[in-house]
Amino acid sequence: MTGPSPSDAPTNVQAQEGWDAVVEDMEATAATYREQGWRALELHPGDSVLVDSDRRRGLDVLLPGPEFEELEAAVESGSFTDVEVFRAESGGLLYLLVVERDPQEETVVLVPAYYDPISSSETLESIEEDGTFKLFCRRLNDDTVEFAHGDPSPFLPETA
Repeated sequence: MTGPSPSDAPTNVQAQEGWDAVVEDMEATAATYREQGWRALELHPGDSVLVDSDRRRGLDVLLPGPEFEELEAAVESGSFTDVEVFRAESGGLLYLLVVERDPQEETVVLVPAYYDPISSSETLESIEEDGTFKLFCRRLNDDTVEFAHGDPSPFLPETA
């Protein structure tokens, strides 16, 4: 008797539906910015997790190499001083669409992400105590672009 193949493995349908909705929101938001003449960089993280370590505390997203390089170039040539955060809770997960804005260069970076607020409650408390929310966009070799925000509340669940 053989077991199921990996393609038969169940997936978390609710998480996938939430993720698909965030990606669709990202695409629509990027299109709106482009219609207004802005450059919009859409990122597609392969992983998204809250981290709390000696090296990093905040939201860590893993990017494909080419997208990371494009992000790195945008950050080097610009000044991202504004942020918009769209959030939705579904199935115990908090989904975010983070829009980092450089008004001078009319450039936005759109970062979809999600995390589990229940399993991350200690990290969320630490972030609230610090009063800063950091978004780490990195690639596998651990090169990182960091965005820091003085008001963590837009990134946290309503009940936090």
